[in-house]
Amino acid sequence: MSFLERAIKRGISRGVSQAVGNAVRTAVEPKATELANKTAARLDSASNNQTVQSTPGGFEGAMANLERAAQGYVTEVSKNMKICPSCETAATADNKFCPRCGTRLPDQTLAESAVCTSCGKQNDLGMKFCSACGTKLPYAIAEEQRAAAQFAGVMAEWDAKLPAYPKWNLGGSDPCIEQDDGYLWFCVTFPNNYLAQKAVEDYRALLRAEGFRPAGQYPSEEILFKKIGDVCYRADTEHCFEGGAESPTIYFSVGEPVGGFDYVKTEPTQAFNFKSLFR
Repeated sequence: MSFLERAIKRGISRGVSQAVGNAVRTAVEPKATELANKTAARLDSASNNQTVQSTPGGFEGAMANLERAAQGYVTEVSKNMKICPSCETAATADNKFCPRCGTRLPDQTLAESAVCTSCGKQNDLGMKFCSACGTKLPYAIAEEQRAAAQFAGVMAEWDAKLPAYPKWNLGGSDPCIEQDDGYLWFCVTFPNNYLAQKAVEDYRALLRAEGFRPAGQYPSEEILFKKIGDVCYRADTEHCFEGGAESPTIYFSVGEPVGGFDYVKTEPTQAFNFKSLFR
C-alpha cells in the first residue's frame, strides 16, 4: 500500500470518527471502510502519487476534503438507519423493533436525530449541539435520556441487592452490577483516570459517613467494614482499578476481616524482673 493510499484511508477514518459516536460507529464503519478502500485505490491510481503531493497545501486540503466527504457519506448512509437503544444493533428505517433483541426502535433515523429542531440544519452525526444555532440536538437529548434510564435501572437493582451500602451518586456512565465468586460488584466508567479516582475517594468518604470503617488485624482505608447485628458488611476498593484506569470496580461481600471486626491490637507485656523489687 502506498503512502498516499494509507493517508487517504486515515483521512476517511478520521471523518468517520468525527461523524459518529460510539453507539453507531460499529454499524457505519464497515460501509465507510469499503468507501475508503475504493476511494484510496482510485485516487492513488489517478494521481500516481504526484498531483496532490506537488500542490502546496494540497495534501492537507485533500485530507480535509476526504474527512468532510466521509462525514457526508456517513450522514447519507444513516438516513436509512436506526440503532437499537438496548443492544446497539443497526436496523433499516422501516423496522419498528430491533431484529436482535425486540426493543422498540427510535422513531427517528440516525440522520433525523441530528437535524436541529430550531433551525432545521442537518448536522453531522455525533454532534450534540447544532453548528448553526447551538440548540441541543435530538441525538444528544435521547442519549441523555437513555443514560438516565440506565442509571435509574441500576440504582433500582442496587436497592434490591446492596441495601446495606450507600447508593452510588457520583456520576459516570454505563453502570452495572454483577455477581461472581461470592462478590457483588459495581462498575462505572469515567472519561479519564482523574475523575475515576476522585469518584472512588468520594465514595470511600460516603462509606465512612454511613458508619463503615477499617477493621480487623490489618486495617486499611481501602477496605471498609460495617457490622449490623450479626452480619459484617465489606466494601473493597483496594483493587478497583485493575480492570481499567477509567472504570473503577467496587466489590461488596459479607464476612469479618482477619482477626474479627472488633480486633484490638494487644501491647506486648514485659517479663517480670525480680531485681526490680530492690531498686
